[in-house]
Amino acid sequence: MKKKNRRQLLKKYTILLLLAGLSLLYLYFGDWLFGYGMGNISYILNYLLYTASEKLAAVIMLLCLIIPDAVRFIRGSQPGRRAEK
Repeated sequence: MKKKNRRQLLKKYTILLLLAGLSLLYLYFGDWLFGYGMGNISYILNYLLYTASEKLAAVIMLLCLIIPDAVRFIRGSQPGRRAEK
C-alpha cells in the first residue's frame, strides 16, 4: 500500500508541475504574440502578491496543499476509512 500511495503522490505533483510549466509557457507565448516582450511577466509578478497579507495567505494555502501530502508520503498510508466499511 505504501508504494501505491507514494506513486500517486509523485504523479500528482508531477502533473501539478507540468501544468504550472505549461501555464507559464502560455503566458510568455501570449505576451510574445501580442508584442509585449518577454520581460512583461516579470514586471507583472512584482504586483501579483503586493501586500503582506496576500503573501501570508498564499503561503498558508501552499502549506495546506503540501503538508498533508508530505505526511502521507512519509508514513506511506492514508487515513482510515472505517465508517465506509
